[in-house]
Amino acid sequence: MAAPLLPVTLTCNTDLRFIDLIQVVGSELLKHMSFSQEDGERLWLAIQEGIANAMRHGNKLDKQKPVKVTFTPSAEKLEIRIDDLGPGVDLAMVPNPNLPENLLKPGGRGVYFMRAVMDTVELERRSDGSTLVLVKHRKAKDPVAS
Repeated sequence: MAAPLLPVTLTCNTDLRFIDLIQVVGSELLKHMSFSQEDGERLWLAIQEGIANAMRHGNKLDKQKPVKVTFTPSAEKLEIRIDDLGPGVDLAMVPNPNLPENLLKPGGRGVYFMRAVMDTVELERRSDGSTLVLVKHRKAKDPVAS
């Protein structure tokens, strides 16, 4: 029996170019967890949006501020925690971009997409920043992570 996958944490400066580096690690982890290619691509887009939001909105693209991404795999789920130094936002107040009054407004589509793909999308606020928590449960027919 193979050893379980351990959490993987990556910390980088706030620079959108680092998203590609994080993607390499995240994509490989999704493969090891036996997510299908299609599910893996959808999951990665949701994760990418969360990281970009942390950099843009949380850290205001301040390259001196770090972003930390932690992937925690298990047999039941994959949890992704994205930490930034911003105050966070009330996710319940992000308007639905599909409503007629919001169709031409910028913003809110990333949160909407994350909610469509992930099983859980929550924001935890701390005194020194905030953490976006994304969770995707594995399908019952998926093989156990190893």
